[in-house]
Amino acid sequence: MNRRGWGRVVVAASVLALVSLAANVTTLSQLEGRADTVLAGRLTVSQLVNAGTIWAGLAVVSGWLVRRPAPAVAAGVVALLTACVVHYGVGMAIGMFDLNVWTANVHWLLAAMVVGGPLGLVGAIARRWDRWGVAARLVVPVGAVLEPFVVGRFTTPAILPWPNRVADIISGLALLTAGVAGCFRVLAADGRRQAIPHGRATAEP
Repeated sequence: MNRRGWGRVVVAASVLALVSLAANVTTLSQLEGRADTVLAGRLTVSQLVNAGTIWAGLAVVSGWLVRRPAPAVAAGVVALLTACVVHYGVGMAIGMFDLNVWTANVHWLLAAMVVGGPLGLVGAIARRWDRWGVAARLVVPVGAVLEPFVVGRFTTPAILPWPNRVADIISGLALLTAGVAGCFRVLAADGRRQAIPHGRATAEP
């Protein structure tokens, strides 16, 4: 058992859960429209740390950390469930949520169990240096490129307050930029590897 890898999985999941929770803290001045600049910044951070790509990336990284395919499947599920439980559990403890948060968000817990395994497996495959490995390493960057368009970050209705519109555009551009950069990095690394004779068959140390 890769105890160090599993420890990092739990830490990564907990950190994402707490940062996501903190990004959702709203002050009275924000609600009353007296701190729109702060609101725009908070919404931007919230949309980034709560992006589907980021949470999917958590499962992929978790699979990478534990290395082997079977544990990687479990790690993807454990990471997403841990993040959800920490997020809602701490939120309840500090009074942000009530008991209804579990039933209201049961779909996210179910989603974690359904998609966590395949995403964790992607992380394990990403350690390979063959075409499957390249494809696996492109999953998260490609997701970052597509997500802003799928969720409509660049087509926010003009009727919404300006902090929402600004947050949508900035978070969308951040995901798009990171995704494009990630794709180029993966493909460039693969190109360099192919230029070296007798390249390794796996990325594992």
